[in-house]
Amino acid sequence: MRLKMENKKGLSAVVATLIIILLVLVAVGILWVVIRNVIQGGADTIELSQKCLEVKLEASGVSPVGETSGIYSVTLARKAGGSDPIRVKLNFFNATGNVNSGIIDFGTTLNVLDTKTNSSITTKTDGSTATNITVANKMEYTIYFVNDLGEEQICESTESVTVA
Repeated sequence: MRLKMENKKGLSAVVATLIIILLVLVAVGILWVVIRNVIQGGADTIELSQKCLEVKLEASGVSPVGETSGIYSVTLARKAGGSDPIRVKLNFFNATGNVNSGIIDFGTTLNVLDTKTNSSITTKTDGSTATNITVANKMEYTIYFVNDLGEEQICESTESVTVA
């Protein structure tokens, strides 16, 4: 009878050891998922920053269409550098600089060495909260990419140009 009791004690020690090992494996798995997500997020940010730095874009012409229509003609010229197609967001400012049009999409994709003009950029669209800037003196533009999922990846740097 005594021999059976000792076997039970030995069995519970094995079960306890197995439970501890399983808990350690679960904890390591959870830590790995968290660490992998942090590393992956940092890698995505670095990749986007690198893509943004490679692209050279110049606003070679920004002028109003009419004197107070709120419609502008914008010409963008993409220089050599980077290989992915880009898109551009615009923001117009009035003479005091404290009122802006809100974010406006340039409306077309630019590939390497493209020069494109959009002569119908309006600072106010129906149903938007954009302010109608009829006499702008400055335009800011920001590059962005569209990833495979259709999500916008906006670059951090913004350039500005004087409206003619």
